[in-house]
Amino acid sequence: MNYQFKQARWANFNQEIGQLKSIEGEQPVKMQHSDGTALPLVLDDSTEHRFGADIIRFAGGKGVGLHTHIGAHILMVTKGRGVLIYGKNKFDMFEGMIYLVPSNIPHAIEAITELVLVAIGNDHQPADSEKRLDIVA
Repeated sequence: MNYQFKQARWANFNQEIGQLKSIEGEQPVKMQHSDGTALPLVLDDSTEHRFGADIIRFAGGKGVGLHTHIGAHILMVTKGRGVLIYGKNKFDMFEGMIYLVPSNIPHAIEAITELVLVAIGNDHQPADSEKRLDIVA
């Protein structure tokens, strides 16, 4: 098997204060069916079950409505505050938290402030792909 190693930066290290600083601000890729923008990080497309990661950013007051994905994904909050709506429950999203969203479970995200996430998932689709998510009516 000929596999090419891939790496990407998801945060910057501030040596003066010894802390990671989240990549923030509008990202280069406009997401489909969402108010978010994204920065693709890594993608392993060597099998049919693509595994990848993106930075996803929502401006305060924006988000993505109730939707599902084929693959499961992990959301790590690197900046800001928001709400994850999962079934009939609402969970506060804030820096340092991580969330597992199983495949095909309806969920939504509402940003209270600028909200930056690292999204890692299987059966991964590009942020601007129509196949990335399905809106739940």
